[in-house]
Order: sequence, then C-alpha cells, then structure tokens
Amino acid sequence: MEFRRQMRSGQMSRFVGTLPVYTVEPEIPDRFVRLLEELDRACAEQDDLEELGGRRAPTRN
Repeated sequence: MEFRRQMRSGQMSRFVGTLPVYTVEPEIPDRFVRLLEELDRACAEQDDLEELGGRRAPTRN
C-alpha cells in the first residue's frame, strides 16, 4: 500500500515528468548487429579455449 501511495504522489508525478522520453526502435542498426555477432564469436572462442584448459594471449587491435 505504501508503494502505491508513493507512486500516486505529486512528487513522483513531477519527477517522472522530468525524465526524457524514450522510444523503442523496432530494429537494431546493422553496426550493432555486427558488434553483437563479433561478441558472440569471441565468447564462443573463449569458451572453447577454457574447455581445452588453455588461455588466449591478449591481442591488440
């Protein structure tokens, strides 16, 4: 009940009114899709190395 009371308060309404409005994009831009794919590959490689008991040497790009 306390939570509901606070959510209805004028102070909460004013606070929420100051927050920026966000919209959800229906699609992820291609550059982010590529980055996620690269991350998936890196994680899979790391998992494979850990299963073999080895460690990958740090690389610099």
